Amino acid sequence: MFPGPTVYAREGDTLLVNVTNHAQYNMSIHWHGLKQYRNGWADGPAYITQCPIKTGHSYTYNITITGQRGTLWWHAHIFWLRATVYGAIVILPKQGTGFPFLQPYKEANIVLGEWWNNDVEEVVKQGNKLGLPPNMSDAHTING
Repeated sequence: MFPGPTVYAREGDTLLVNVTNHAQYNMSIHWHGLKQYRNGWADGPAYITQCPIKTGHSYTYNITITGQRGTLWWHAHIFWLRATVYGAIVILPKQGTGFPFLQPYKEANIVLGEWWNNDVEEVVKQGNKLGLPPNMSDAHTING
C-alpha cells in the first residue's frame, strides 16, 4: 500500500501497531511529532533509540496518545527508506470533546511524496560513489 495506511486514534487512546517488515532492509518506524512519554526508546530511529525490525520479523509499537490532537505522519526510519514507507496519523479529540475550532464541513488527508523508479538505497550509493548528491526523484505523488 502506498502511501501506507492512515492510523486513526483519539486523544487518550493507546495504540498497538504491529509492524511486519517485508522490505529487503532492516527498518523501524518513526512516529513523527507524536509525543511518546515513557517509551521514547520506541520512537524509531534505528540503531539510536531502537533496534531495527529485521526483514521478515514483526514488532508491536505501544503508544499512548497524551495531550495531542491533529494530523501527523509516520515513516520508516533508516537510510532513505523514509522516502518509500510512510503514512498519516490522525488524532481526534476525546469522545465528547469538541475541536478547538468549528467542525470542518469535510476533511481529507493529503499525503505528498516522491517516487523513484529505482531502489532509493541504490540511488544514494550511486551519488556517493560519484561524490554527488543523489538524483532527484522521478516524480512527485499526491496520496500515492
